Amino acid sequence: MDASSTVTMKQELADSAQSDMALTAAVELSLAALGAQVPAQPGDVLLCGRMADVAAEQLSQRCKCWVNMLADHEVTSSDDASFKVMSDRAGEGLVVKRLSWAGPKDEEGGLKLVEALDSLPRPLVLQCASGNRAGAILLLWLARQRGYSAASAQQLAEDLDLKFFTRCATCGPVRDWVLGHLPSGTEPMKQQKTEGAVVHQLFDPVTSTFTYLIGCRTSGKALLLDPVLEQKARDLSMVDELGFKLQYVLNTHVHADHVTSGGQIRKLRPEVETIIAESSGAKADKLVKHGDTIEVGKIKLEVRATPGHTTGCLTYILRDTQPGGVSTMAFTGDAVLIRGCGRTDFQAGSAEQLYDSVHSQIFSLPDDTLIYPGHDYKGRNVSTVGEEKQYNSRLTKSKEEFVKIMGELGLPYPKKIDIAVPSNMVCGVQD
Repeated sequence: MDASSTVTMKQELADSAQSDMALTAAVELSLAALGAQVPAQPGDVLLCGRMADVAAEQLSQRCKCWVNMLADHEVTSSDDASFKVMSDRAGEGLVVKRLSWAGPKDEEGGLKLVEALDSLPRPLVLQCASGNRAGAILLLWLARQRGYSAASAQQLAEDLDLKFFTRCATCGPVRDWVLGHLPSGTEPMKQQKTEGAVVHQLFDPVTSTFTYLIGCRTSGKALLLDPVLEQKARDLSMVDELGFKLQYVLNTHVHADHVTSGGQIRKLRPEVETIIAESSGAKADKLVKHGDTIEVGKIKLEVRATPGHTTGCLTYILRDTQPGGVSTMAFTGDAVLIRGCGRTDFQAGSAEQLYDSVHSQIFSLPDDTLIYPGHDYKGRNVSTVGEEKQYNSRLTKSKEEFVKIMGELGLPYPKKIDIAVPSNMVCGVQD
């Protein structure tokens, strides 16, 4: 259920009661007054507080599961009566559960609810006294599913306008509880495991650059994507600690803000090969182009050309072919950042070309595709195609508006560009 389904659901509720204006008014008033909402992400979970029985009855007919989260001390005789009415619908195919959560002090109850969301049928209603705790449980579940940092979760909560985060003066403890269960953006990302791959996200705090270690669990081979020279020892130590043999060093483009460690790694480990886009004009052991595939053991990275930030920008796609596996991953470099994109005013960049690249090669991927960017400056670490299509402040605009925005950024000259670009044209080693 996406954002358009939210409108459809509310319209259906109104249409079903059109012959009875009083009933229609009761349903609409209850939804508005209690703040019931269907967040656009994930789109199939509705959050609500207490509501009139007639409103709950209408709403339950559009759902497959209803979870009552009221804590024991909150339950009134009216709540018990409402829950019984809902439970009586179990024979009609509605799954009804009472999973109490009193708030942050009930650690076990909260985490049990988050885990329950993995298997409960959809569409699903989460109901508490006001909808606030329901929003907290949904946010933590989404963040854990996608491997979000605390800052990424906060960004999503604000974009979805989850009211416990944006409009509740007393919800500080609940917000802190959610964020406290998530890593900071500067910590190494926990492993994301696909059918045959392990992915680690690493961060350079000086340049706010993300480096990715992607390893094949079957063959023991691995690659590094966009490594930073100053982090060479850290990256190689992680490769060794995990028991991988490094095969490739990849770059998404010729970077202007840091020097790649590819050349230095190649000197230390001659068996390692460097890879970059043929269209970049840079030197490397392997030059790739749109449509190519990079194989590391049994895993494959699809190469997509996404020029615009520079002429030689690539996005690498890692898919999980196992049923029920993790979402497709897109390593977008500077083409798509979280709620933004790379600049287009140097290295033969083109705002028109970047807009076309993103919309044709990245936004065409499934909405649940995880976007792993080349940088973030606010502690965020991961997004999705669906989020960026809906909330990216630049790339959601028309092409004409986007070009105008990019032309008026007025960004300063990159501090390291005069050193980084010449070095990166030869994989980080000056000839």
